[in-house]
Amino acid sequence: MGIEVQVIDTVFVLCAGMFFFWAVPLYALRHVGPGKIPPLPRGRVATRGFGLIDMLGVSLFLAFYAAMWLGSSRIPGEETGEIAEMEGLRFRLLIGLCLQGLQIAMVAVILFWRVNLVEGFGLRWQRTWWQVIFAPVVVLMMWAFMAGLDATGYNEWVSSFVEGDGKQETVKLLGESKDPLVLGLVAMVACVGAPLAEEVVFRGYIYAAVKRFTNIPFAVIFSGLLFGAVHGNLLALLPLTVLGIVLALAYEYTGSLWAPIAIHFCFNAATVAAQFIFKLNPELLEELEKNAGLVSLW
Repeated sequence: MGIEVQVIDTVFVLCAGMFFFWAVPLYALRHVGPGKIPPLPRGRVATRGFGLIDMLGVSLFLAFYAAMWLGSSRIPGEETGEIAEMEGLRFRLLIGLCLQGLQIAMVAVILFWRVNLVEGFGLRWQRTWWQVIFAPVVVLMMWAFMAGLDATGYNEWVSSFVEGDGKQETVKLLGESKDPLVLGLVAMVACVGAPLAEEVVFRGYIYAAVKRFTNIPFAVIFSGLLFGAVHGNLLALLPLTVLGIVLALAYEYTGSLWAPIAIHFCFNAATVAAQFIFKLNPELLEELEKNAGLVSLW
């Protein structure tokens, strides 16, 4: 078992421990029982309708992502060869889109009858459109943070523990594939599926549920750690954890899920656009890899 697998396994175990052995028992001790009152509402993200039953919901998503990680990290032989030449690639991408839709449906079913998703997630566009305009600024700040990691030698240090180039599969596909349909599906997964599904799950549901049991700082850190771990990439673990924290803070600051969705979309769309530019100008990519070392993420 490689160091990458061990570290990400540890983060999954840490998240499970934080939730089951700290958050839930402490909540029960303070707020469950005769004469004890539920926690007061805090911040702009509504937690009305969330309760102890969401312990099962969060557990379901933890198990879902852990199973996906265990399956992908323990399947032998897939890391060899060109990823763009893998069998059934179009079908796998379509399955990925379906899984993203399934995650949204899971949240809707779990919260059915308890939470008005439009009101609870702050999705009334006429009230919140202005909250997405700062998304490009947040993306630039994240890129600056990632460039800073490379400048300090962090990326080089982490890469020494990773087999291969450390890039995520989707980024490799954008660079290697020449199939227009595959490229279109990858762009759809990254720019539409991921921002919608991951924000509904991680910010809309998991963040709000954990906040209901604990407090804002705990929920921000927990959702950020889990968001970083589920992508299954050691080189991207720290940047994606920070991005997850930023997305949770954006949701809490605005009270609307449109804000993290916009940031996530801009981040991924910029990454996809950059990959297409590099594909058309490979000499530009070589020069950037020598001098910048930006990590392509979503």
